[in-house]
Amino acid sequence: MVDADKIAAKVKWVGMRMHRSSRRERWLRQGVTLLTALCLSLVPAAIPVNAKAEDVTLYSSVYVMEPGQIQIGVRIPAFKARGILGKEVDFEALVKSGRPVVLAFWSKYCKACIEKFSALVAVQTKYEPQGLQVISVNTDGEYREGEARIRELLGTIESQRKIKINFPVIYDEHNWIPHALGINFLPTIIAIDSQGRVLDIYQKFDEAGEAEILAGIEALVQKAVATVPRGTLAPPAQIQP
Repeated sequence: MVDADKIAAKVKWVGMRMHRSSRRERWLRQGVTLLTALCLSLVPAAIPVNAKAEDVTLYSSVYVMEPGQIQIGVRIPAFKARGILGKEVDFEALVKSGRPVVLAFWSKYCKACIEKFSALVAVQTKYEPQGLQVISVNTDGEYREGEARIRELLGTIESQRKIKINFPVIYDEHNWIPHALGINFLPTIIAIDSQGRVLDIYQKFDEAGEAEILAGIEALVQKAVATVPRGTLAPPAQIQP
């Protein structure tokens, strides 16, 4: 004979368990949502496509105008940025002066990036009379490293490699420059002609040694320098590291 009271009690117990389980699932979903929102809030955002310079500079020492994607032959978006020692780098002014530019993107966590510094110093020294300007862009802002740590690292690099860094180093706090250019690989070194267009991109990380690194970067630089018509170069702008 079926005990109706026992069946009713069992159904009620199962229903209560399901209710508690459903409530735990809701709490779990809410917790995951809050955690996701918190994580996203800590991630540096890419510069909005329609951002204005005066808006962006409220939050960072770097701003980029007219963001685009990095491709051979395209014009680099104009940008201004504060160098790590406080001096401003005006890319558009460099282009208007007719100078070829090399942009080098790097991180302290990228061994192959650090290995490029000696070659970058060498090409800046050798080709500066022909108008070359190397600009280094550090991308460690996403790790909240801060300018002081990067400045200290630059001193260590100079000491260990027995070099003097002779080009501007930009600490891109929010990585707006690489985001705007579509840079998602390190090291990335870009040769830019005297019209502000991308000539070539160097992204090697497995060179056999310093000689091979220098040869690769110098070949890149020579392409940029060769685009400057003789007698058209304006006097070099005074840019400090």
